[in-house]
Amino acid sequence: MKTLKAIVIDDDPGVLNYLRFVLERSGYEVYTYDGPAEFPLYKSSGCPCSLHQTGCPDLIISDVIMHKANGLELLESFIQKGCRCRHLALISGTTITGKYLDRMDKYGIRFFLKPLDLDDFYDWLGKVAKEIAERPSA
Repeated sequence: MKTLKAIVIDDDPGVLNYLRFVLERSGYEVYTYDGPAEFPLYKSSGCPCSLHQTGCPDLIISDVIMHKANGLELLESFIQKGCRCRHLALISGTTITGKYLDRMDKYGIRFFLKPLDLDDFYDWLGKVAKEIAERPSA
């Protein structure tokens, strides 16, 4: 069975550690970044995953509101740069409405409110793992 890889971007060390714990319990190899500038795709003009030590992640989770960064804009920029990761999520301590929801729907970005509803989060992780397992090999 393939080891799943997760990228987590959040400027709160407590959230990074918590998500690392939850994802590792679910079998993920987790790479955390305390801001978008630390993640290679942020500075790249295209998808650099094959050149990076982690390879392409199976999912990317980003905080919405970070110092000097907006998580939705960050994920949209990854998609525009050709990021092949299809399982994207945003987390926030505040509810998201209106145009934000429309933009997230456009790209299939999942939203989770802090504190995480672990049942909902684990359900999403299970669906991601099932979809990846059923995906034909390249």
